[in-house]
Amino acid sequence: MGLHGGVWRVHSSAVDDTEIIYEALRWLCGNDVQIIMSDDKSSIGAKMCIFECKMKSREAIESLKRIDPESIRRVIHGDLESRIDEEKNLHIRLDLSKLVCGEGKLCEHPNPSVVKGKFKLEVYPGQEATEIAKEFLSSMIN
Repeated sequence: MGLHGGVWRVHSSAVDDTEIIYEALRWLCGNDVQIIMSDDKSSIGAKMCIFECKMKSREAIESLKRIDPESIRRVIHGDLESRIDEEKNLHIRLDLSKLVCGEGKLCEHPNPSVVKGKFKLEVYPGQEATEIAKEFLSSMIN
């Protein structure tokens, strides 16, 4: 029971402090994970920077352990089923403003400053993705 891997992504605007975001992602992902920064333009042409951190199984698990236990409980007892897509990926959004302060907390409201997480659940034939996710996340806080 676990994860095959995961990825965190942040889309920041030209006015955001990219060094602070980089350091926050370094804390969230760990020192061994490569953080890729790429410059791009938004759909309206504004400059932006995209951060991406791809993690293998162990790294993804360690990263999720940095999330506040109360946030994990809210995922388990809240809308867990809606966070799992048809490809058995668990989607989590963290509040970027909390993350840069060293806190891994779920985004509580529609906030444009988020850290998007996508984690591939280790689900095999005959298993329910929601149940696997619930067991896995529960093990993170116990």
